[in-house]
Amino acid sequence: MENQNSNSKEETFLAQWLEGKLSDTELKIRISQADYITYLKLRKGLEVSDQLNASTEDSFNRIQEKTANKKTIVRKLRPVGWSIGVAASIVLLFGLFSIFSTNIVTHETNFGETKTISLIDGSQVILNSKSTITYNESNWKEKRQLTLNGEAYFKVKKGSAFTVNTNNGSVRVLGTQFNVTSSDDFFDVVCYEGKVRVWTNSSSHILLPSQRIRKINDDQSESSTTQLLEPTWIDGESTFKSVPIKYVITALEQQYNIKIDSESIDDSTIFSGGFPHNNLNIALITVFDALHINYNEKEKHNIKLRY
Repeated sequence: MENQNSNSKEETFLAQWLEGKLSDTELKIRISQADYITYLKLRKGLEVSDQLNASTEDSFNRIQEKTANKKTIVRKLRPVGWSIGVAASIVLLFGLFSIFSTNIVTHETNFGETKTISLIDGSQVILNSKSTITYNESNWKEKRQLTLNGEAYFKVKKGSAFTVNTNNGSVRVLGTQFNVTSSDDFFDVVCYEGKVRVWTNSSSHILLPSQRIRKINDDQSESSTTQLLEPTWIDGESTFKSVPIKYVITALEQQYNIKIDSESIDDSTIFSGGFPHNNLNIALITVFDALHINYNEKEKHNIKLRY
C-alpha cells in the first residue's frame, strides 16, 4: 500500500509539472534524483513530439500554389501531415524507449547517514553523509565509471579500469581501496590498498598505499601520508589533518543537520583532530574548544560561533 501511495504522489507531481503548475526546483525536492533526471528526459521527448506535430497546412498550400503555376504536368501532391504524424509517433516512442532503457542509477545519503552500495561487478561503495554517486548500469561491464559528489570509500574488484569522476578531478584504478572527498573547492584522495592514479585540473599523481593528495581552492596539490588502514568516518568518527576549519564546519553540518554561523571567526584557521557522529555536544566541544572558539545555539539547529 505504501508503494502504491508513493507512485500515486509521483504521478501527481509529474502531471502538475508538465502542466506548468510545479517548477523544476519544486519537482526536484519532491522526488528522487534518479526520477528527476528521467522526468527531464521525458519532457525533452514530448517537446520534440510537439514540434514534429506542428501544423503543416500552410507549407502544403504554398507548395500546391507553386506547382499549379508550372506548365509541366505534375502529379498532385499528397498531403504529408499523416507522414509527419507517423514520424512524430516513431520519434516519441523511440525517445521513450531510450529514456527507460538507459539505466541511470543514483544513490544518495541524507544528513548523518552512511550507506553501503554493492555494484554489479562486486565492487563496494560506502557513501558518507550528504553524498551522491551516479552511474549507468546498462554498460557497466564495458565501462566501470561513476560520478561522485561528496565523500565515499571504494573497495574495487580487480578488472577493467574503474573511474570516479568529480567536479575537481578524476581517480582511476584497476582494483584497490581508496577514499575520495570532493566538494566545491576541496578535493582529497587517500589510497589504502593497491595503486591509484589521480587527475586534478592542473596535475596528475600516482598514489601508493598510505599516500594522499589534497587540493584546496586553486592552490597547488599537497601530498602527505596516513597511518590509518581505512577512513575513520565509516566507523562513526570524522578526523582531519591540517584542514581549514570551514571544511570541518561543513562536515559537522552534514552529520548533524545543523546550521553553523561562522561569520565572526576566521574560517581559514587550521584544525587537526576529529569529532564523533553520535553526540553533537561532544562534537562541538571537541572541535571548537581546541581552537578557543565559543558557540551558542541561537535557536534549534542554528549555532553561532564567536571568539
